[in-house]
Amino acid sequence: MGFFQWLPIATDARLSARPWATLALVLANLLAFAVVLGTRGDPGILYAAAFKAAHPTVPTAVGSLFVHASLFALAANLFFLSVFGPPLETRLGPARYLIAVLACGWLAQLAQAAVILARTPELAAIPIAGADGAVSAVMGLFLVRLPFARLRILSLPAFFRHGAIRPARLAIPAAAGAVVWFAWPLAARLAGNSSETLVVARLSGGFFGLAAGLAMGMLRQGRIEGSLALGARHEERGDWSAALDETERYLLSHPDDPEALRRAARLHRVTHQDARATACFQKAIRLWLRRGAMRQACDAYQEMRQLLGAHATMPPAEQLRVARGFEELGRLGEASRAYEAYGREHAARHSATLALLRSADIERRALNNPGRARYIYEELLKRDLPADLADMVRERKQVAERALDPLACGTV
Repeated sequence: MGFFQWLPIATDARLSARPWATLALVLANLLAFAVVLGTRGDPGILYAAAFKAAHPTVPTAVGSLFVHASLFALAANLFFLSVFGPPLETRLGPARYLIAVLACGWLAQLAQAAVILARTPELAAIPIAGADGAVSAVMGLFLVRLPFARLRILSLPAFFRHGAIRPARLAIPAAAGAVVWFAWPLAARLAGNSSETLVVARLSGGFFGLAAGLAMGMLRQGRIEGSLALGARHEERGDWSAALDETERYLLSHPDDPEALRRAARLHRVTHQDARATACFQKAIRLWLRRGAMRQACDAYQEMRQLLGAHATMPPAEQLRVARGFEELGRLGEASRAYEAYGREHAARHSATLALLRSADIERRALNNPGRARYIYEELLKRDLPADLADMVRERKQVAERALDPLACGTV
């Protein structure tokens, strides 16, 4: 009974976007089931819209993919679709994903019709419904593109008792879920509890999904991304060299993946290759800045400074952009330190003075840290400043000193 205490809820494959197409498929199936419940009193409407082997048409074949005869069939299909669909969609894109799933599901319906006409033609007028063929296509595509993925498991006792998600310690390959999906109707068929058309729907949908994945060149992409996943698993075990080898193998094919570059930077740091770690961090930050992903760029910059210290610098324009990014994100303490680092590391540039001034102003006005602000103002006054700028810095230094006076008096 312990087996039933764990429920797969997702895979460990990265999601780069919200799976809107999968959500749309789930909602469409739920809506269609609600319509089916609402037309129980008039089955003629449902029969006219259903796919039948005697009169196969594209509209009824596609429409029948969203119609389920029972709540159990609907729940099973939506469960597997929700677990395996999102990571596949983010790699194919919503349009290609929808086209592949619906087309393979339609072909699975045609395969069922062909079997009925060949083996039991007297049943050719009985409707064929269900998303089994389409979901099988998702499983087939998944096996080609993401064979390396693992299932994330929810501990049902922990969830119901404490509302906490407790992952299983043992890693379960996501391919095991596909095996269960395809083996289920076969086992039920052998036990006499499943129809032959359900077996045909699942096997043919999986076959068409596999064929579509191979035709789209997804096998090579899966092998490349598998290197990154294998590297992550080596990293979990503390095998840093093997993790770095797999990550660099992935980067040979995807040199502009900033997340992989950030991972490589960490591994270079652990293996005491600080120069290469800095280069990987710098490239990752640069890519995120170009894509407008300011939060990721700022997080990577902060991590780089924490791991590598003051020796990890950025080109002037990019470092200044990161400092502004921290300020835009409301992370003012980090913004102040980034401006200060820019002002010191690129002291020869005219903007260095303005960066230090901005750092001091943030410390004084936003962070209520006049002591730190006074220290930076004093550093600025040691530089060769224009007269008007020097006067402004002195005035702001005096404001910071006045803010410190009550504190000083309170300690006497």
